[in-house]
Amino acid sequence: MVSKKVLKNIGVFAMAVMLAAAPVLAVSANGSSFMRATEASDPATSDPTTSDPKPVASPVSTTAKTTVTNTATLRKNPVISAAGDKLVSSVDGVYDAKSVKGVIVATLKADVLAAFGAGADAAVVVDVHESNHGPAAERSINDGLAILAANQVQAVKGPVLDINAYVNGKKVTDINAPINIVAGIPESFRQAGYEYAVILVQEGGRVSILTDLASFDTTLVSFDTTGFGVFAIVKAPAGSFDSYK
Repeated sequence: MVSKKVLKNIGVFAMAVMLAAAPVLAVSANGSSFMRATEASDPATSDPTTSDPKPVASPVSTTAKTTVTNTATLRKNPVISAAGDKLVSSVDGVYDAKSVKGVIVATLKADVLAAFGAGADAAVVVDVHESNHGPAAERSINDGLAILAANQVQAVKGPVLDINAYVNGKKVTDINAPINIVAGIPESFRQAGYEYAVILVQEGGRVSILTDLASFDTTLVSFDTTGFGVFAIVKAPAGSFDSYK
């Protein structure tokens, strides 16, 4: 059963404004900040539910369907903003989706830990891969498109990603507060006069419409989420998603 849950996003990027005091941060036009790629990373990897990346060496902890690895095996996939800033994730993990131009968690790590209800020493890991979802998830994506169409939003589906999260090796489906994720829009999916949103499909066929918080930068989509699963990026003419904001 598909629920018509619409997340109410507030703010533009869930991050603190840090200028002179934080030279490793890049500040966007609206005052939001992102970690630059020059910041030291805290690596680890994990295995998403819907796709299985190739095994990596030197695991430090293992659970069924989850592998957390050492720093030598980490991969990150920065996002380049329209202003040319190179943005990297605040959270450990593997970010290897190639259908988009990078994916990051933009929320400050301390706020991510709080959202997960995790202590300062907890290992929070995020995995982003090309989606390997099955027919049930595809039907739920189509249900999301139908929900939009019922509200006169003629959305076009673009890249689809599996984004999963783990705390100390245990999969987390929902969290206590939203975190912000940013994905670079590939040139092939960009279109003048259009804006973006994300259809999130979670276990049990739950569908959410996540609106873009970065309309000032048409090279990326920024969205808040309190859950993880299959994320389909969609686009529609500018103003189409206003009723979901």
